[in-house]
Amino acid sequence: MHAPPAEDWEPVDIGESDTSVYRRGDTFAKCCDPSGVADLAAERDRIRWLAGTGFPGATVVDWLEPDGPGSSSGGACLVTSAVPGVPGDTLPPASHDRAMRNLGATLRDLHSLTDCPFERPLADVIATATDVVRRGAVNPAFLTDEWRRLQPTELLDQVLAERPYIESVLEPVVCHGDACLPNVFFDPETLEVTGLIDLGRLGIADRYSDLALTTIQFHDEWSADPAPFHEAYGVPDPDPRRLYFFRLLDPLTWG
Repeated sequence: MHAPPAEDWEPVDIGESDTSVYRRGDTFAKCCDPSGVADLAAERDRIRWLAGTGFPGATVVDWLEPDGPGSSSGGACLVTSAVPGVPGDTLPPASHDRAMRNLGATLRDLHSLTDCPFERPLADVIATATDVVRRGAVNPAFLTDEWRRLQPTELLDQVLAERPYIESVLEPVVCHGDACLPNVFFDPETLEVTGLIDLGRLGIADRYSDLALTTIQFHDEWSADPAPFHEAYGVPDPDPRRLYFFRLLDPLTWG
């Protein structure tokens, strides 16, 4: 099911997943073939849970499986409300300092939520990275120039070498899982965060898995010093080893 069952949806070219995205008014439809139904259903459940906490973001409008639940032939389509505002990667430079502070406070609030039924254990993430590397599926576009000079197996070796230290300092909280700027929406006037999107990886994980991705985005997308973000979040002196570890681990998990 690569499109909603109606002709008045406009295709939208966003995201890195294998789903197809469409918009109609104030709603979005994310559609997948049968192989993606489990992942899309998992994202649906996460959106519902987060919306139930009162945290800003999308809500589930509809769930479509034309051939019935569990079908191996039809795929599925998740329809959600649109989040107001603009994605963070489109904000002008004059707004960056204030936006970083607001995002720091928002992520702190997300990480303070309780009773999350979803988990993303570090062991599972490393297992995913190991599989991606084994299959030769690492996307070099997600790597820095420095990391592209090495073999993916060498990058994975760095991850495995640091794993004992990371496990010794884990701080499990409710994490977004892909907290990059295109997945954070802001009010263009007030620069308050209006919501988070793409929640397929939301779950209990180390807080640095979010902090690392967000701060490297400030460097890559905005060429900005993340200090205002760290201050607003409450970690003015973050652990550089943990930041580096999760920045390196993440691009190995997307193949």
